[in-house]
Amino acid sequence: MKNGASELNTPPSLLLRIRDQQDVEAWQTFAAVYAPMIYGYCRHRSMQEADAADVAQEVLSRVAWSMRNFEYRPDRGRFLDWLGTVARNEIARFQRRASRPDRGLGGDAEKDLDEFQSPDQDSAWVDQFQSHLLESSLDRIRPQFDPSTWQAFERVWLTDRPALEVARELGLPIEKVYVAKSRVLKRLREEVLLLGEDMPQLAAHM
Repeated sequence: MKNGASELNTPPSLLLRIRDQQDVEAWQTFAAVYAPMIYGYCRHRSMQEADAADVAQEVLSRVAWSMRNFEYRPDRGRFLDWLGTVARNEIARFQRRASRPDRGLGGDAEKDLDEFQSPDQDSAWVDQFQSHLLESSLDRIRPQFDPSTWQAFERVWLTDRPALEVARELGLPIEKVYVAKSRVLKRLREEVLLLGEDMPQLAAHM
């Protein structure tokens, strides 16, 4: 796992920081980014709002427990696959509890951790993960740029408008439009890898 130790200007990734149970800021960021993602996935699986919220909180609790022993090994699979496994297992536990309320079904976080070895084939989860991570990264970096830079980037990259057309609309030299796109994309790649360290494929398309 890259920890940024060799790059003084690169902060440690979020996945590295949350291994420290005392890093409150990292856990708040993790919850802010990933809880809505898990909630949305639960809703996609036809869960009621309150149930989806409960499952999302339980998944975060299991992540917190597992991170004490978590060792990121890309050769075994991606973080998104492991998190998807934890989410699906918790959904399954909830459904079993709902169908058999007389039996308590405690979770096996160690089993969830072990299942990180099997890559996730759930395309709905992968799509949800990548889409939400991109949206979260965009939201987090937007305040770092002045309005004209962001408008140029948004129109050229997010809406795929011709650079010359955007330059005319905003009254900017076309080279400034290209610079704006380049600057924001560079920062966006950094943020995606900061929040979801094993997402180089997503970052590569930026």
